[in-house]
Amino acid sequence: MTHELLIEIGVEELPASFLAQGLASLQAAVERLLGEARLTYERTRPLGTPRRLALVVYGLAEHQSNLDEVVTGPPYAAAFDPDGKPKRAAEGFAKKQGVEVSALTVVDTDKGRYVAAHRREAGAPAADVLPRLLGEAVANVRFPKSMRWAEGDLAFGRPIHWLLALLDDAVVPFTFGGLVASRHTRGHRFLAPAPFELRSAGAYVDALGAAHVVVDPAARRERMREALVAAAARLGGVLAPDAFLLDECAALVEEPFVVPGAFDEAFLGLPDGVVVSVMRDHQRYFAVRARDGGPLLPAYLNVVNTARAPETIARGNDRVLRARLADARFFVDEDKERLLESRLDKLDKVVFQSKLGTVGAKIRRIERLSGWVARRSAAEAAVDEGRARLAARLCKCDLETLVVFEFPELQGEMGRWYALAEGVDPEVADAIREHYQPQGVDDAPPRGVLGAVVSVADRADTLVGCFGIGLTPTGSADPFALRRAALGLIRVALEGPIDVDLRGVFGEAYDGYEGVALDERAGVLDALDAFVRGRLRALLRSDFPVDVIEACLGAWDGGSVRDLRARLDAVAAFRAEPAFESLAVAFKRAYNITQDAVRGEVDQALLEDGAERVLAERFADVRPSLAEAEAERRYADALGIVARELREPIDRFFDDVFVMVDDARVRDNRLRLLAGIADAVNRIAHVHQLGG
Repeated sequence: MTHELLIEIGVEELPASFLAQGLASLQAAVERLLGEARLTYERTRPLGTPRRLALVVYGLAEHQSNLDEVVTGPPYAAAFDPDGKPKRAAEGFAKKQGVEVSALTVVDTDKGRYVAAHRREAGAPAADVLPRLLGEAVANVRFPKSMRWAEGDLAFGRPIHWLLALLDDAVVPFTFGGLVASRHTRGHRFLAPAPFELRSAGAYVDALGAAHVVVDPAARRERMREALVAAAARLGGVLAPDAFLLDECAALVEEPFVVPGAFDEAFLGLPDGVVVSVMRDHQRYFAVRARDGGPLLPAYLNVVNTARAPETIARGNDRVLRARLADARFFVDEDKERLLESRLDKLDKVVFQSKLGTVGAKIRRIERLSGWVARRSAAEAAVDEGRARLAARLCKCDLETLVVFEFPELQGEMGRWYALAEGVDPEVADAIREHYQPQGVDDAPPRGVLGAVVSVADRADTLVGCFGIGLTPTGSADPFALRRAALGLIRVALEGPIDVDLRGVFGEAYDGYEGVALDERAGVLDALDAFVRGRLRALLRSDFPVDVIEACLGAWDGGSVRDLRARLDAVAAFRAEPAFESLAVAFKRAYNITQDAVRGEVDQALLEDGAERVLAERFADVRPSLAEAEAERRYADALGIVARELREPIDRFFDDVFVMVDDARVRDNRLRLLAGIADAVNRIAHVHQLGG
């Protein structure tokens, strides 16, 4: 027979950012403690609102499982003296396992003789175990910050007001912080404030629903989203999508109500990003757009915890929003009094990193490096070096504007808007915004060539500078977001409009740090190469098998990421061909026996007629075509040549020819032949690293 367990912790309103972490922490603590207590269950379900953290455990066993295990302890020599008298280690181990010293046994292991204890314990009823377990679970709930209240040393995200715990319909009377769990819970603070009794754990969701509490976070978010969509339609528009705000507002209410509001249409003359940020970041209001994703409407939607007196709520919201938008308009008007480029001097006083200098110095390095990237990328796309350098010079200037100081999330966006207002070339203005892309896994790389050029230069400068002074990521510590910078650089190189020579751009970025004491050049570039390869392994693993990735990384020179991608596509397709298996075996064999062989030209006079001469001649015939295909990154064609022209001769060679003959001259000549073939293939991919 199984049971349903419910625990609820009633608290003062938690901040929105605390709810998800609190629920996850409660769930993890209960699951861990149930496992340690040998209480099996089917599944758990976290439920919660700003005023409560709850967890339902379904299919909970009626009893603990019986314990019957042998626990190995200290070595026998450490536990007993030569006369068999127990030492402190034996006594301590026996006490910890709950047995007498005389009950200890000796077991033989690979490491020698050890002391062991045979523990047997009958499982107790769940109802007897849960009071201690639930109290410990509550004590293990963690938040971004905790607070203390009243007397004592109790800490929690917010003060606890009640505890509820039911095993089916029976109370589990655990205690925490001077409170004793009961069957009493509370409904909505305003719409159903009176405490009430819960009949059973299974009635929890419906009972709270009747008390105006949507306790399931996902259901509450969906109800709120549907209400917002309907309200936007009534205003003649559509809801502006905002996943963050949906999650945030769903964590601020127990039952969502939507109150619409409006603002003066004149404020729509401000940049869209400013209007949305004022509503979103200051007030947690949702923006409304014209249908089909058109311009903003002079309206907004506010999610509240009660819909009492909605007209009064709307009037107050309108008044606050009007003042916020007026402030934003003042900031924009003040910013427009100065040209973007005139703010460069101020950036010479803003520190980028204490050892790497100011943001102004960084801009000058980015401008120089953008020119280099533009020149190197000209073969891939039409890149105007002068416009690339201008985009780089302007790309950080909006950091010194009032709007970006107030709304940091608008950096780049405001730079583009101000640049367009000044009559700057639209492609240059777009690059100011796009050079920050991609900012996350869901963000696309720059579409414009200039944005891609500046994005590459900015990230390469940051990576080289930080690696050059030893600021490499360690564990979870990555204060300059270097992992994200490297991943963004890789994605621009893979998905953006220009090809990028990573090792080349890193080397040029290093040379741009004139007057800054960086570590030795080769060491910095090697460290960056290893770092980038690690990011590539993680990024490419969803598209290619691990052995294909490793085989191609082994042959890749660390330059063009598109070159690496071409190798991966070719090798992955080659691996699926029927000819792959026998070729892989042959080339692994060739690689293994020639690793230490001296390279050089094959002496035709020493070749034996038959399989050896046929292989040498066939390789000589295809070598130019193979080199040409490799130079043009036609790796699929190169592997096709190998499979078509060399498979049969190399198989026959290994069947008919003994390589390691006594005659040193013949042996070395055969090794040079095989080494030349292995090296030619290894320049495409390290086939010897491919699995079957």
